[in-house]
Amino acid sequence: MLDSDDGGAAISGWLNLSDFDRRQLRHLDTVRRGLVDASEQHARLSNDTELWRVGWASDRDIDPRLQLKLHVGSVTAMAWTEFGGHPLIATSTRGPTQRDNGTSFRLQIWDVLSGRSRALPCAEPVRCLSFATAAGDLLLVSGHPGGVLRIWTVADSSLRKTVDTGEDVRDLYVVGSDRWTQVVALDVRGRVRRLSLPTCEPLGVLDAPVAYSMCGGQLVDGRHVLLTGGEGLSLWDFESGRRMRIRVPQEFRRVRDVVLSTLGGRDCVTVVGERGSIVTYDLATGARISAPIAAHEGRPPDGLMRMWSDPRPHVKLAALSGTLTVPTPWRVHLWDLSTSQQEQSPIAGPVARCIVQGIRWQDRDLLLTGSSQDGVIAVWNLGVPVVRESGHNERISAVALVEGADAVVSVDEGGTIVARRCTNGRPITDPLVTGVENTRTLTAWLDGRDVIAAAGAGSRYVSDGSLRRWNITGGVQYGTPIAAHPMYVHWLSRVTLQGRQILATFGPEGQLKLWRARDGILLAETQTGVSSMVTGFVTGNVGGRVFAACSSYSQPLILQALDDLEAPSIALPEVGNDVVLSIFASHIVTGHFDEGRSGLHTIRVWNASGDSVGPKVRVRAEVTALAVRAWPSVYIGRADGRISLTDLNTGAELCPPMLLPRRPNTLNVTGGGDLIVGFGSDLARVRPPITDNLRRDSK
Repeated sequence: MLDSDDGGAAISGWLNLSDFDRRQLRHLDTVRRGLVDASEQHARLSNDTELWRVGWASDRDIDPRLQLKLHVGSVTAMAWTEFGGHPLIATSTRGPTQRDNGTSFRLQIWDVLSGRSRALPCAEPVRCLSFATAAGDLLLVSGHPGGVLRIWTVADSSLRKTVDTGEDVRDLYVVGSDRWTQVVALDVRGRVRRLSLPTCEPLGVLDAPVAYSMCGGQLVDGRHVLLTGGEGLSLWDFESGRRMRIRVPQEFRRVRDVVLSTLGGRDCVTVVGERGSIVTYDLATGARISAPIAAHEGRPPDGLMRMWSDPRPHVKLAALSGTLTVPTPWRVHLWDLSTSQQEQSPIAGPVARCIVQGIRWQDRDLLLTGSSQDGVIAVWNLGVPVVRESGHNERISAVALVEGADAVVSVDEGGTIVARRCTNGRPITDPLVTGVENTRTLTAWLDGRDVIAAAGAGSRYVSDGSLRRWNITGGVQYGTPIAAHPMYVHWLSRVTLQGRQILATFGPEGQLKLWRARDGILLAETQTGVSSMVTGFVTGNVGGRVFAACSSYSQPLILQALDDLEAPSIALPEVGNDVVLSIFASHIVTGHFDEGRSGLHTIRVWNASGDSVGPKVRVRAEVTALAVRAWPSVYIGRADGRISLTDLNTGAELCPPMLLPRRPNTLNVTGGGDLIVGFGSDLARVRPPITDNLRRDSK
């Protein structure tokens, strides 16, 4: 049915891959899955001089429940159907434009089995999608800002009809049979409108309380119904258009979401309260099915169990086969509705900031997810058993190499710290579960034979200004927590001053503090004058002295000598509000915000006087991380999942970029120039291909 050449099935779900990318991903997947020893794999690749070699890689985000995935771009809306034996997915995605530094939007329909796609002529934002059938034709209904509904004929990708509803469309539901088909649209004012799909004539507005969400479905007795939730609950019969009696207790002041499901032959409704509590009721009797699910209740705005709701102001959950799926920022949590327990491990992999939808395919209930951060549409079979080794359960937020030891230490946003052998990736000890949520920064060093790590956490919403140290080897806390800053510790670095290990922290109030790593004694502090909106903090050697560089959105980059905090800081107004990424060999590397963009797309280099050094290096996708290999070669992590090795003197890429399954979020360089990269909940040690340029770099 979809016969264009826009896309094609590809290894790991990537589309339009080059032969090099296919070989590179296959090499990485082989090592991650343990199908062959890395050294044996390298021997097989001895004649393939283009590939980046993978020394080792972890596999926490390889989930056996994943049945299919397609990298389609940042997903804003999706819909699923089967038509003529073809499973189809409609996706709306957003991304940067190539010319005017704005945002582009694409509306596509994908043939699931072939991976081929067809683009519809729509370049505007789409908030919701739903397939429909009318007179034997497959149609797609899209909801847009401004209250516009567009109805598309899938067979030829043509626009059949445009309907103006008057208010921004928040959600869509299509229901029908051979005798009638209706489109139900929920607008931002909480009104639920109905219209006939064949004629596009309005059928009225439901006399329901202000609604924030709605859910359509079929009851056990066969009736098609619509349930709305907001300033109350209401249930409607589609064919008669009448409101039905509902016995569910109206105990929630506001309802954020409602989900219809069938459990043990009973019709059930799951209600999400204003603070995130989840309760499931028998629709016929109003009896509570099980205890409330409180794990998502009252969490801070950036808590790990916070329900993910972007781009909607309300949450959108899904239920299938007695399991409620709740997306959080980095995971999809699975709750048994009959017990209110997580009897399955959360879904890992490419589900960061995703929307969810239950689907039916090949006589099985499956889960469809669409990730705005990972850019992936995925289908999951929740019935497949999952067995994982211990490790990170959340996204890795920071990685540190330990000088003088064969160790690399990583921490995730849930506070779990893992230490591995840097040479082979094997765990040194069991993971240390600290339980400190929103852990953002990490450094590590060697104390005798013990590996010690220091970490910072917290946010502007939930204060946690403690600088905590941990003995990773012994699995215990190292000393007492240090009250470093009032709100949070996001900026942390370890330096050596006068032969002592020093921890440098930078706080939201602009204070730079130096702590003795061994006992946590405060050695010195200064007020830098950078008051808010800090974007970067790094330390390094400039002209034989150790400096800290701090960048912010609203003020120029500053340099502060760490061996004399009483000396005035040095402002570099020429750098502007660039984000400082690294200091190496007296070079200050920054990322520049291009006009109209929210991310970094240009790398610039400066000296301590604020003079520009070398060319501006334009990066094809947003920069997510950077690490210097050996000047002037740097590793650059990109939002498109690639790592490039670039010469900052010329701006040229020294070898083809390496493609990863997910975007790289941390980069660290070993003494030999290998790269330790964190992506999702996984780490890998990789080495770029040997070229003449790289040989010159290493001399």
